[in-house]
Amino acid sequence: MDIDFKENIIRLMQHPIMSKPIHELTSSEQSQACEILENLYECSMDENCTQIDYIQMSRLRYALGELAYVMCSNPERIIRYLLFSLHSLEKGGIDLSLNKWAELVNLRQSAE
Repeated sequence: MDIDFKENIIRLMQHPIMSKPIHELTSSEQSQACEILENLYECSMDENCTQIDYIQMSRLRYALGELAYVMCSNPERIIRYLLFSLHSLEKGGIDLSLNKWAELVNLRQSAE
């Protein structure tokens, strides 16, 4: 595992974002969290640092989307983070399609 990746994991674990809601963080803490999460995401894309795990990447992008929203960031940036999060979930095998929803509702209706 890459040294920078390990250091950023430690930084994240020690950061207030791990124990306080994002909206309660100071603007400085929010900026620091954003930097750490961006670094972790970049390392997550590098197979030399870690095994690529799309669900974990989705979590990082979702947290960045939440931070961008609370920091009153550019709406396009917020949308981009959240869309990347959804795409990573799909790549990780989570089917968010309406077809899957209808299939599961139909199966539940049949079972009752």
